[in-house]
Amino acid sequence: MLLKNKSLLWKANLNSREKFNSVMSFEDNKITMKTEFGFWAGTLKTWLKEGLPKTSDTSYINALDAKIVRASEDIPGSGELTDKNVLNYFNLDSYLVKFPFDISPGLKQKIIEDNKDYRIYTDSFGLKKKEGKITAGIPMVIEYPIKNRHDFYKYKDLYDADFKKRLPKNWANLKKQLKNRDYPIRLGGGPYGFSFFPRHLMGDVVYMTTLYDDPRFLKEFNDFFIDFIMNYWSLILKDVEIDCIFILEDMAYKTGSFISGQMFREFLTPYYIKFVDFLRQFKIKNILVDCDGFIGELIPLWIEAGVTGIFPIEAVNDVSEIRQRYPKLQLMGGIDKKFLFKESKRNEIDTGLEKTRKILDQGGYIPHIDHAVSEDVTWDNFRYYREKLNDIIDKRYDNQK
Repeated sequence: MLLKNKSLLWKANLNSREKFNSVMSFEDNKITMKTEFGFWAGTLKTWLKEGLPKTSDTSYINALDAKIVRASEDIPGSGELTDKNVLNYFNLDSYLVKFPFDISPGLKQKIIEDNKDYRIYTDSFGLKKKEGKITAGIPMVIEYPIKNRHDFYKYKDLYDADFKKRLPKNWANLKKQLKNRDYPIRLGGGPYGFSFFPRHLMGDVVYMTTLYDDPRFLKEFNDFFIDFIMNYWSLILKDVEIDCIFILEDMAYKTGSFISGQMFREFLTPYYIKFVDFLRQFKIKNILVDCDGFIGELIPLWIEAGVTGIFPIEAVNDVSEIRQRYPKLQLMGGIDKKFLFKESKRNEIDTGLEKTRKILDQGGYIPHIDHAVSEDVTWDNFRYYREKLNDIIDKRYDNQK
């Protein structure tokens, strides 16, 4: 929802959704969002002790500290924990709300071992995992369900064509409710991506060796799942205005991509092009890739395939250089949480935010801390950073009135 009359733009009290779509369209370079990606539950538990005022529900504190809590509104059935205390304190805009979707075969979770330190279980995808209970972190995969072509054929037989059963249970009411929402919605993210999803089910080692040993198998894999996604998501997209698509890849380490440009074009580009064409039929304008690591060599390949934006922009990437090279690429993130650790100095935070301000002047950028904010970040430093960034954004607005 974009405001068509720019003369009214600064008179309007833009909501989170309007701000997001305005930023992504480069409609006015003075507009951006005040938002954060999320926090570890343990971080918020500590901050509430250090001075974060409790103004809203904190039931998420009873969850494992290893759970991520989003700084956003919530859609019933999304499965995400959300926090309003940080949003209320800093008057933040809602981060993109995850639309609930499930691309698993729907296997029943089985607990194999459970003790005070960790639990071992199989999830709805059939992955065998070990999840810690003491410190924040992502569960470790012990065993993957697909190890070869034969496993894949058995695995895809677990799926059926009844896509309606994957819609939220309150679908009729929910799609009406979402028509007048004031927050942006994202569809996608983990675990769907044209490199990430096969790795999610096969593991990195099997995936990488299969690129050479059985390339046709990987193409069959993505052929099956892109058709599955398009049939499934078409039911959502025809009834709900989705503001942004997230494609999860995480296909780079801090020195570069997992695969070469040649392999990207052979194994991934055809599926991106097909997927982007599908999304354009539903007038989706914002298609962002979530990828960690150094992504310099990947960005032109994504743009070539139709992607419109990227996030996060980790410290190994120079966000200023990315903006200079790709002036119309949508950017989200770009603030390194290490500058907010206990030993950080205020001048380091100030220096980082000055770079952020300059990139904001060029438009198409929503600054926030990359990834969930960890317990290394003190409440005092976070409050200083967030208030300074809010002040930068407010002054931009004030200068336009």
